[in-house]
Amino acid sequence: MAEPAWLSYAGAVSGAVGAITGIAGAVMGYISYRRTEALKTLDLRLELRRAETDLRREVEDLPKHLDYAKRSRTAVASAAGRLQSGAMKKWLEEWDADLALAKAMVASAPSQSSDYVTLDQTALEEKLIKAHAAAGNARALREKYDATLASDDKEREQIREDLRVRNQGKSDGAR
Repeated sequence: MAEPAWLSYAGAVSGAVGAITGIAGAVMGYISYRRTEALKTLDLRLELRRAETDLRREVEDLPKHLDYAKRSRTAVASAAGRLQSGAMKKWLEEWDADLALAKAMVASAPSQSSDYVTLDQTALEEKLIKAHAAAGNARALREKYDATLASDDKEREQIREDLRVRNQGKSDGAR
């Protein structure tokens, strides 16, 4: 049986359409890949800026917070008669080291005007990881002194209660 003449033309046209479709698909795939990569880089840049803003917020008032904790601890130790104790001296040495660390954190915090347009994804990821780690360290330092302040508040309350009991005993004895 003989082939119809149009069948070879249909095969040639189908092959040409398939080749054009394949090439167009490859081009569209490449364009989509480039756009997706650009969007990922933009997302990383935005996340890095957000992380650095959080980091700056964490560290900017950290030295003030530590100073407040020192005044609180000193006042409580003075009221309890432990101002010159070895434990207080050790706490102050640790506080000095933590204050130096907090000041270093403030100094090393990235500036708000940082521009990361030229960085690739790998460099952005590395900076993002460093920003998260630094913010975690700053949070840990703040929480350490928040715990100190809470402890001081409890001790203040105990000192007040002891004074109330002492004063009540004096007023009962005077009757």
